Amino acid sequence: MRVYAEFHRLVGLVESMVLRPRRNGWQLPLLCLVSRPGVTSPVTMMAHVLAGEERRVPHVRISATGRDVRTLLHEAYTGLAAGNFGGSDPLRFRHYALADGLMQVDLSGVPTNRRRRELARQLRERVWQRGPWEGQQAPPDVGGWTGLLLWLALRVLPGLVFWLLTTGWLFGAGRRFRWFMRQQYLAPTLAAGDFFTFARRLALPLRTTEDQGQIDLLLVHAFLQDLRVEYRRRPWRLRPWRRTACPVLLMDEVAPENGGYALIRLINAVRDETGQSDPLLVITNSRDVPPDGLAPTDPAVAGQLVPLDGVEGAYRAWRSGLPRARRAREDNAWYLQVKIPPADLKPYEDLLSRIVPPKPRWPTRPVALVALAVVVLVVVGGWQVPTGIDKWRADCEWRPWASGGLVRTAVRDGQCVGYSDHERQLFSSDESLRDVQRKIFDQNREVEAAWRVRKDRPRVTLVYFGSLTKPDALPGEETFAGEREELQGMAAAQRRAYLEANEYPAYPYLRIVVANAGQEMRYSADVVRMLSALAEEEPTVLGVVGLVESRKAVQDAIRALGRLDLPVLAPTLSADGIADASSRYLQISAPNRDEATLVHEHVTRVLGKKKLFNYYTFGSADPDEGAQNDLYVNTLRDGLRDRFGEGNYQETYWRNGVDLASVCADRFRDGVVFFGGRYSEFGAFVSRLAQACSGRVPQLIGDDSVNRYLANTAARVVAPDNLPLAYVSKGELAYCNRLVGANDTERKLFLNDVRTVLSMCSSNTPIGERVGLAYDATRLHLAAVQTLAGSAGREWDPTAVSPTTVYLAIHDVANPYYRGVTGLLRFDANGIAVRKRLTLLCVPNIKEAFNSPSYVPREIDRHPNDPEENRLYDTPPPVQRPCAAAE
Repeated sequence: MRVYAEFHRLVGLVESMVLRPRRNGWQLPLLCLVSRPGVTSPVTMMAHVLAGEERRVPHVRISATGRDVRTLLHEAYTGLAAGNFGGSDPLRFRHYALADGLMQVDLSGVPTNRRRRELARQLRERVWQRGPWEGQQAPPDVGGWTGLLLWLALRVLPGLVFWLLTTGWLFGAGRRFRWFMRQQYLAPTLAAGDFFTFARRLALPLRTTEDQGQIDLLLVHAFLQDLRVEYRRRPWRLRPWRRTACPVLLMDEVAPENGGYALIRLINAVRDETGQSDPLLVITNSRDVPPDGLAPTDPAVAGQLVPLDGVEGAYRAWRSGLPRARRAREDNAWYLQVKIPPADLKPYEDLLSRIVPPKPRWPTRPVALVALAVVVLVVVGGWQVPTGIDKWRADCEWRPWASGGLVRTAVRDGQCVGYSDHERQLFSSDESLRDVQRKIFDQNREVEAAWRVRKDRPRVTLVYFGSLTKPDALPGEETFAGEREELQGMAAAQRRAYLEANEYPAYPYLRIVVANAGQEMRYSADVVRMLSALAEEEPTVLGVVGLVESRKAVQDAIRALGRLDLPVLAPTLSADGIADASSRYLQISAPNRDEATLVHEHVTRVLGKKKLFNYYTFGSADPDEGAQNDLYVNTLRDGLRDRFGEGNYQETYWRNGVDLASVCADRFRDGVVFFGGRYSEFGAFVSRLAQACSGRVPQLIGDDSVNRYLANTAARVVAPDNLPLAYVSKGELAYCNRLVGANDTERKLFLNDVRTVLSMCSSNTPIGERVGLAYDATRLHLAAVQTLAGSAGREWDPTAVSPTTVYLAIHDVANPYYRGVTGLLRFDANGIAVRKRLTLLCVPNIKEAFNSPSYVPREIDRHPNDPEENRLYDTPPPVQRPCAAAE
């Protein structure tokens, strides 16, 4: 039963290989089963599994005993071409049949000067599939113009058309003949002449003087080319779309002394030498281990022969190593050798699941062709035009003639969501956000041009995943300042990576793809599906940065990205428990429980207060939806409640109309007002607070979401005058005033990068905190890739470095810590930043924040107060004090 269970998994693996073949992306091994004599052959079991009652996988079973290569290949051809597979279209072997037919032509008794004409006659009869007029009733002699036309149609026109076919002058036809002249075996281009000159070399008597090994390779190549053509999906060819299972060649009793070993060796050679894959799955059974015929106990096969219970992992390893093996032209690149335990599974044969190809999708069925044509006309007129208009209105990439870059988009709720690495698709109507995207895409072009020159360098693609649009955004409105800052940080890190990769072989070039999930990340699921396809097509995609706002939709996106094994580096997410969604999650910022601790310690120890009144909001979400989905706000509420206790903690959901007079300084003497909601409502909240408490404004502390409001210069224009604010910051170490006097290398480089790339920290242009956080996330990821590339040697192979190895390398780089520009980075087992610096900043006048050196926010408290970090960054503990209007 154990062996049966293992064999059943093998059947499942075979099923996953052959069903619903992907478009031209075949990677099917030579599955060599090695079994002992005296038990039922595993090929017999496989034949039973494939022999369904209705629709069946195209397959043929052959015994290799006493047969040479050409006999085996001909039996495979006749078996697959028979088409007895339960209603599926028969396979057509035009290339192989032509080569096989040429080898049956014998010109030995034909004079040399007439051999070409005789070969053309026999070949034309095979192509038209009709017999000659000789020996049959002659065509009627009509006479006159009608007779002349009939004679031309029956005698002259077929010859003329056939001549045009073989010479390649008949546009759109004659591909078979051109293929023989362009393929590499028997060197057709080296022999002067046309197709007939080459064809004579396959007929007798010239064939006996040719290299027989080259002829065998040509036959195998023609056989596999027919399968490629039959499964190559094109919009105008319905047959390949109706093929829902790849063909399977079952060969039993293969051995060095018969043609079995030679045939699979030829298939391996053709795949390697031509660089083309094909949809044929070959399953063989033998006593010894191909390709060398060694005994299973021979030490030389210890690393090749895998046990049956490890076949799934061995298949995954084989697929990942196939590109390298193909480049090296290894003689066993396509082999996957599996040892079958000596157990007789014949009694369990009927228990094995049959592999049944799914029915073709309805548009490919002939009966649906007319209906499909009608639907296409309706769709083109009634759907495509409105869709194009919707994309145009959403400023979404809709031009069918545009090309270049990695771009995929869709319209959701009037927003353009998807991803782009090219200027033909910019997300958002915010011009400052569009500017930084242009900067990144310009650098993408530079990276691509440099990498073409230095292909031994690593090249990494990182996806920035954020919320860049909203349905009611006004033209020119600066709505996404936080996202802009994160993209600015990645742009600065991208430039630094470019300079380092130009100088050092192990340093990676960085390409950035910008992905937008719409307002509050509501369409994360749609974009993750797009990114899944991108990661499959682009092996350089090794991570995701961003994922703003800790909401359920974001957590679901993290979970989906985790299923893709993509590391997610979140610069600002901090909701407690969000890391439970994925084992590939890395959080750069401190969790909400640390923020609650900082607020509690400042309120009780510095301000000498006992109570906290938390006004929270959920952004555009209504209270019921926010209570279910807003992880950031809700876990921060829980953390504050735990720290202050039920008696000293009060909260209410704030909306316009909520009375704030009860928390004015003269009535709420022993407490502090805390804004624990989303930044989008903070401006309205402080305006109402200043109005309700004119001259009696209480001590006000804001959560770290408030920094997005402070980064928005336009939003602060209408802020109350002379209103002080203390707020939590996750990246204060990367502010300009900290960078100018920095002594550590990383912050010096960061200062140079933001000045060069972003024109910041000069001419009174400050840095937002998210710039440094995103810079750290990007640089940490690149440092991990650098360590992997350095250990792998100079030649860069993107398939050898996976997202999983990068995730593990990030942990290694951050052990004991990674010295970023926003503080020391170290992670616990769940990928959460441990003892990451949080700063409480005071801005004495919200309206004037960052507008001059006097109004740059100043540090008034810190958590944790890490002596080692203070020493490394030369930042002594701050003087703890209240935030006041006069600093």
